[in-house]
Amino acid sequence: MIWEINKTKIEAGKFRTINGNSDESIAIGRITKAGFPCSTPVTTNGRYDAVVDIGNNKLIRIQIKGTTKGSATFTGGGRSGQQISREVKQRTYKYTSKDCDLILILDGTNGDCYLIPIKDISGWGSSKKLSQLQKYKENWSILEKMAR
Repeated sequence: MIWEINKTKIEAGKFRTINGNSDESIAIGRITKAGFPCSTPVTTNGRYDAVVDIGNNKLIRIQIKGTTKGSATFTGGGRSGQQISREVKQRTYKYTSKDCDLILILDGTNGDCYLIPIKDISGWGSSKKLSQLQKYKENWSILEKMAR
């Protein structure tokens, strides 16, 4: 099933924020539905979007990234839109283990989740096509392995 996206034609900049919030909510629901207690930080714009209790008195930090374009990005800090000054130095960075423990990519067209341990992206560029991430697709055992 393909999900409807922006049927009401909300202005692009506003919808980008709404869509990102939706992706986080859907991912948190998927994590919880998979049986992992999940919480969200009180603050926004942090380096992770969720904290998951994977058992054995262990918590992991998850950065949630949504996509509808068929590729995943592993960077944060970038902003776009008319309100952003083009003269300010770019603050984009690639996530590392200092930021989070796992990146969850949510395919915003169908809800598929890709669970990628942060250590796995260290040798990669700043993005990959979802077709190159098939071993991570719906691989909830990654969270179980992280608990050991």
